[in-house]
Amino acid sequence: MGKQWDADITVTSEMVQTLLSCQFPALDPTEVHVLDSGWDNAVFLVDGDYVFRFPRRRIAVELIETENRLLPWLSSRLPVPIPNPIFVGAPSIEYPFPFSGYRRIEGSVPHQANLSDGQRAGSATRLAWFLRTLHDIPTALAMDRGVPPSDTFGRMDIGKRLPMLRERVEEALGAGLIDDPRALFSEMAEVSKARWDGAQTRSLVHGDLNFRNFLVEGDGVIMGVIDWGDAHIGRPAIDLSLVYSYLPPYARPQFFRVYGAVDDETVRLARFRALYTNVVILLYAHDIGDAKQTREARRAISNALVR
Repeated sequence: MGKQWDADITVTSEMVQTLLSCQFPALDPTEVHVLDSGWDNAVFLVDGDYVFRFPRRRIAVELIETENRLLPWLSSRLPVPIPNPIFVGAPSIEYPFPFSGYRRIEGSVPHQANLSDGQRAGSATRLAWFLRTLHDIPTALAMDRGVPPSDTFGRMDIGKRLPMLRERVEEALGAGLIDDPRALFSEMAEVSKARWDGAQTRSLVHGDLNFRNFLVEGDGVIMGVIDWGDAHIGRPAIDLSLVYSYLPPYARPQFFRVYGAVDDETVRLARFRALYTNVVILLYAHDIGDAKQTREARRAISNALVR
């Protein structure tokens, strides 16, 4: 059985060079380098100045179209830089999907830096202002830009995601990626017994805010938030999961002093999403042989298990 991150199409530097030369001749790219390859997109650095993202799975086409509609409008409204597509490519014979490019945002993903707890805690206030601003944006305005009005993928559907988490924890155990699963199993048991009233406020959310989707400087300061294809109108808890996975537990009060208080259900949902996301990333990182992502995912799981 294939993995959920397996590609439907392979994108090469030579393909990118041809596509950009044909569709954006004024760009006239001379250097094209692979920057990253995630679940949904192959990412290339062009002439050291531009980042281009090409869907490698059909399911990602809808996601990049959401980005191309939303980000030019959203980029001027947030206190942290985000991509602003200035090149929007069309499907062609050479490549069947739309794609986009934007000016490079400085920084690197956190797992490349192996940051200390103190460096992570130093971003608590900046992260809080970013999420408070994002979640305060009127949902009607976001939907006018084509943002999905609901969580169509069931990202926060506990009935759907809890059995999936159990399966992935068992898979991680089989691969020797989790040493002691008792705390995870205990957390899942509590989640299964909880009552969810679903009365949470809905906001514009990033939808996939984990350590692979934001950039930091060497000292840990957040420099940008990337990969907005999962943006939708949904529960803020999906973004607040980063508070429980990335920040050390002692920095959470600092974050919420700026962001504002949240109810107990939001906390439970955010912690569950933090566990779910990072168990899946742990399996992905192991599958592709990425020791740095493996280390970061384990750390995120450990943080999320601390109440």
